[in-house]
Amino acid sequence: MRALHIFTFAIAIFLYVDALPYDKPKVHTIPLKLRSITRRRLSKRAIGSMPLKHDKGYCGQITFGTGTPQNFDILFDTGSGALFVMGKNCGTPACNNKPKYDPDVDGSFNLTGKDEFEIGYDDYTEINGDSGKTTIVIAGISVEAQEFGVAYDVSDEFDHPCEGVMGTELIDLSGMQQTTPITNLINNKQLDKPQFSFLLGREADQSPRSELTIGGSNPDRYHADTLTFVQLVDDNNGQWEIPIDDLAINGEGTDLKGRTGFIHTGSELIIMPPDDAHDFYNNIDDAEDNGDGTYKLNCGDKYEVALVFNNVTWKIDPRDFTVKLAEDKCIGAIIYDNDSIVPEKSWFIGSVFLRNVYTIFDQGNCQVGFAKLA
Repeated sequence: MRALHIFTFAIAIFLYVDALPYDKPKVHTIPLKLRSITRRRLSKRAIGSMPLKHDKGYCGQITFGTGTPQNFDILFDTGSGALFVMGKNCGTPACNNKPKYDPDVDGSFNLTGKDEFEIGYDDYTEINGDSGKTTIVIAGISVEAQEFGVAYDVSDEFDHPCEGVMGTELIDLSGMQQTTPITNLINNKQLDKPQFSFLLGREADQSPRSELTIGGSNPDRYHADTLTFVQLVDDNNGQWEIPIDDLAINGEGTDLKGRTGFIHTGSELIIMPPDDAHDFYNNIDDAEDNGDGTYKLNCGDKYEVALVFNNVTWKIDPRDFTVKLAEDKCIGAIIYDNDSIVPEKSWFIGSVFLRNVYTIFDQGNCQVGFAKLA
């Protein structure tokens, strides 16, 4: 009889605990706008001066300052680590007809006392300005004393509808030694999870549901049972670099094994060293090298391309892989770099792949997760 009473009591406790409200991890989501880049692609690492008028970028709003808050559309880039915004004294053409940050009306702004803000991107974009700090707000979360660059000189290569860039690498490699806003939020224990996640929409789907989620992920956007994490390589230098198992074309693997990939939300295409790109396109009978980093493809054909990470195959939609430049003029979304910007046996993997998966960047465990879209 005593055992029955104990059993009944245990069941009652279990039912009571189970009935308690579940404290879901709190996440913060910001909608992203898909914007066309009108003249040249914006990327930390790009191909010389090759014009790619089709290129796209994903921008979201950040509020700078207190007193008179100022809102700007910023490119969120996992391929860089510094934050900058165009300042009111920027007189170069790249800043024309764009909103500009005014430190004089920001009650939180201070100069850092550091050297001038200088950053160079591998597409030859150069940014110069003042090194400052202020309070910024991302998706409703305040980040106090955030270091950033107030740009007064932006080179013509920055032909982008956004008014700045927020890098989200683990470490700022630009030389400015900023701590990224995401890392500041993690260090300040303002996030339930040391993660951020991207859903990048496709223009052809007429589905502008692109979003950045900070502090975890949005489970409504992906199938949790398909989530697979890939550990960063040991010598990642603070970059989102993961091992690649294989690259497949039309269901067949290639000999391109032992590579690593830098996961870049700020780039669109997949960029390889020339030899890797040539070896890949040798598997496509009608591919033709244009000599400028691109390969010509038949616009009417569909190419089934997939990347393999941690023994899981992730397909790229044929609409993403075949890039239409003009009527009856198409190139493949895999391009090559003749300027040795891409390290040997490494690739830069942009949104042509990321539009096909939900991506979780896990700073706490140094890994990247992919899942099927809901």
